[in-house]
Amino acid sequence: MAKAAAPLEQIGPDRIRRNPDNPRLIFREEEMNELLESIREGGIRVPLSVYPEGGGFTLIDGERRWRCAQKLNLPVLPAIVIPKPTRLENLLMMFNIHNVRLDWDLMPMALKLGEVREMLEKERKETNAKALSAVTGVRLPTVRRALDLLDLPKKYQTLLLKEAAKPREEQRIKPDLFIEVYKSLHAVERHGPHVLDAVSKPAYVDAMVGKYVAGVVDNVVAYRDVSKIARADLAGADKKRAESTLVRLVNEPTYGVREAYEDTVKGAYDQRDLLTRIRALRTRLREVKRGSDLEPGLREALSELKREIARLVP
Repeated sequence: MAKAAAPLEQIGPDRIRRNPDNPRLIFREEEMNELLESIREGGIRVPLSVYPEGGGFTLIDGERRWRCAQKLNLPVLPAIVIPKPTRLENLLMMFNIHNVRLDWDLMPMALKLGEVREMLEKERKETNAKALSAVTGVRLPTVRRALDLLDLPKKYQTLLLKEAAKPREEQRIKPDLFIEVYKSLHAVERHGPHVLDAVSKPAYVDAMVGKYVAGVVDNVVAYRDVSKIARADLAGADKKRAESTLVRLVNEPTYGVREAYEDTVKGAYDQRDLLTRIRALRTRLREVKRGSDLEPGLREALSELKREIARLVP
């Protein structure tokens, strides 16, 4: 026997309340205005989803539409009424319904994902990244990034929440900053542990974030060069010098990542890259038969290469 469809009702906006477990906490004005104009012109085309609670209804899906309806003073809203879920069911429904739409801000989503993890732990269920991805419908890489943010100090979580409330084009401090900083910290832990004998992990993170906020570092990708400095010995550079430079990088607010990279390992990485290119070129040259007719341009380029080699290796 087919299951009966959930009833569609016309409900006054004042009888509906927002869902406190909605992982979407940020509602930007410009995005809301666009939806508001669409509703003003054509009404609400997609019903909200709600469940009964306390004499009224709680939203499952449609908070943006509900907010716009309140501004437009609409008397009633179309809504599908479903049975009240448990809190875990509520959260999982919110994730699965919403994550396929506009991208959520990662920090608010991460906080709700943490609550899902706690409830699953109480039920003795799997809570690794793959399990959380499966139950929420959120892509695995996004779940992993969100879990990284849950390890941030509270002050940085608060900073990200405040920044997320700004229009997207005005946001400067984003989750990628902390993800790159912590990746570099992990590289320092693995390859340059003596650095952390001289400076603490919180001091390292504060220093790297501070450099970005102050403009000393102008791109979060620059922190990948810190990882290269930490792996100095793998590139044939002086490991002790690299570690002392990383300590200086933490302790001197105006000393940038680019300068530290150039002071330590840039030459070694450049030479390693050159060696790779030379070996590839040598393989290609061996494929050319002796006595072959060479194009004039190629002959001239090889002559220039020969002169450069003679300059470096007399």
